[in-house]
Amino acid sequence: MMKRFALVLFGVLLAVPVLALAAAGPPGGPAPKQLVGTWKTTLTRADIARAANPAHMPTTRNWELVIVNSRYLKYPRALGLRPAGEGGDTVPFAVHAHRLNLQCLVQGAPSKGYGIYAWSVRGKTLRLRLVKEPCRERDLRNRIAILTSEPWKNR
Repeated sequence: MMKRFALVLFGVLLAVPVLALAAAGPPGGPAPKQLVGTWKTTLTRADIARAANPAHMPTTRNWELVIVNSRYLKYPRALGLRPAGEGGDTVPFAVHAHRLNLQCLVQGAPSKGYGIYAWSVRGKTLRLRLVKEPCRERDLRNRIAILTSEPWKNR
């Protein structure tokens, strides 16, 4: 009995640092001024068809990406990704140079790992390019098509 309790306790103690790291968000710092703001894009039908799980994509093709350097819940920073005029996902993020690091989520809760997207801004146009997306949840992987298919315009 005592051995079983010790194994369970050991497993819990190992899980705590992983959960704490996920709650802290991905590595990096705040977004630079040129990245902060509300960005909009319109996806094509072909963009939606290329999504990891197109059957779970909203019917709207207009999307908003909101990047702020403000605390949200227990995260130092979180960005909003949503169909225009609707609710959507809030994702912990950080920026390191020209890399946007987005926390992996499982059923809406942070999990181990983060996706990496290269970003560039010219004038009022933001472009994102996939570098690495280890997040496995199929619906979450739809963000690859949403973020990278079309350029984003700042209001």
